[in-house]
Amino acid sequence: MSNISKPPPAHLADAQKRKFFERLKEKVLIKRPVLKSILEKNGDKPLLEYAKDYTDVNLNPTIPQRQNEMLKVIWDVTEQRFGTAIADSVIRQLEHYYFVSTADHVGPISDPFFVNSNLLIASSLFSNSDPILQNVIVLACANISVDNSSFPRGLQFHNKIGDTLCAHRLAFLSSNERPPSIYTMRPYTIADLEKIFHSLKVKRDKNEITEMENIKVRQLLEEIYNTPEALGCGNYTEQISRTNFRLWKKFFNASKVRMPNLIYLEVEDIVIKLIIKYHLYQDTIINQILFNPLYEPYINDYFEGIFGSFSRKDSEGTYLFWALPKGSRYNLQLWKKGNYLVSKDGSYKIELHPETIKKAMESKELIPSLLLNYMVVSFYYGLKCLGGFNQVNYLTLMKNAYIKMNVELGNYRSIEVCARAQTKEMCDGFTVAFLGYGKGNIALSTGLDLILYDQPDSLNKMMDICKNVTVNESIDPLLPEIYKISYDQKEWDDELISVTEKDIMHLSQLDKKITPCISI
Repeated sequence: MSNISKPPPAHLADAQKRKFFERLKEKVLIKRPVLKSILEKNGDKPLLEYAKDYTDVNLNPTIPQRQNEMLKVIWDVTEQRFGTAIADSVIRQLEHYYFVSTADHVGPISDPFFVNSNLLIASSLFSNSDPILQNVIVLACANISVDNSSFPRGLQFHNKIGDTLCAHRLAFLSSNERPPSIYTMRPYTIADLEKIFHSLKVKRDKNEITEMENIKVRQLLEEIYNTPEALGCGNYTEQISRTNFRLWKKFFNASKVRMPNLIYLEVEDIVIKLIIKYHLYQDTIINQILFNPLYEPYINDYFEGIFGSFSRKDSEGTYLFWALPKGSRYNLQLWKKGNYLVSKDGSYKIELHPETIKKAMESKELIPSLLLNYMVVSFYYGLKCLGGFNQVNYLTLMKNAYIKMNVELGNYRSIEVCARAQTKEMCDGFTVAFLGYGKGNIALSTGLDLILYDQPDSLNKMMDICKNVTVNESIDPLLPEIYKISYDQKEWDDELISVTEKDIMHLSQLDKKITPCISI
């Protein structure tokens, strides 16, 4: 008689998994109260209906006065990269629809998460008849590691060998090079492109890709990345801004649709220009935060421990700026000591004086922190910032802390503006572009996949997902990963960890509801 236990019947296994999933979701939402409120309010809405609210922006009489400063800086940067006509289009749009995405990291529009967040925004523009809406505007974070999981230093695509899906990465920057962040990464060169072309040939010779795949990817690289415009840029972030504009335009070509412009700018660049032009020498709340010592105890008290801000207790984050002195391999934490910002080991020290701060920002020796970025663009200028499940939580906590600080200081004008800042709008975390392969299998599509395997009905299939999949259905498969991020590993529950994305898609029958927009 065998001692090997038989697995439970399928319906019993599903019931058990469903209980585990319900507990998993409850645990996640305890840690993510803003996400909980979004799901309670919008969970049953189709994604497209939810996305249509992106254009609904809170304004008050104070914000338009400041808005002109923000629009002037964005126009300057956009005009320099894309010309006057597109810059004018961006400003016309922002004058009426004052929102951007801040969900992305700077990198090729290839990572599935950022591809999907921008496609969802684009879908809301497709369904809006206002001709002013011509742009998906992104203020992306450039101060990220070159080893970030989104692979910001290169491109990604899939192919299929038999029924097996294979992932490929093509890096502009060698793994031997390690600049501290994408923000300071050098521009790629023709020599770097030649290494990628060689890598493609090696993959072809090893039968990892076909000759046709080699040709298609190489042609795309030649057309988008091997151009005088791209190779003439002074840094990598500007190259990505220009090349993403052109790469995005190739999405859904077979559908003969006119894609909105993808305007990819670095949030750090915008914030630095705003600070230098309007805050270093003027009596604004941003100037006071930077230079008035009376603000320090309030900043320390109210922002301590907020993700994306800092924690002196745990020695995490930084006080308003990261330092990147010449020759440093890492960003340095800074803490305020008297009238100076000082690194933890004392090796770096900079005076909090307008001219000193200006020179350091211009040379990329000082990089605005996430907290300072949002204090400027969201809390001071009132810009509506779409983000992901992390952003909606920490940005709301930052906003509440900012208001409490200003209540204590009696800055009622600052409270008025910040109170209307919209911090609970998500665009990241929703998947609308799927890749089909093998016998009914699906995966997240990269940007290159959408170009390599495009079909005339690809856009319609993507839009069907936007119209038919709800916010809950789209978020639920991500909850196992959010659970792992939300709790320390020692707190993980084995039963909850056993629930997979595939389990959730099966339980919700989302796997039967999804039709991939492209297939291999």
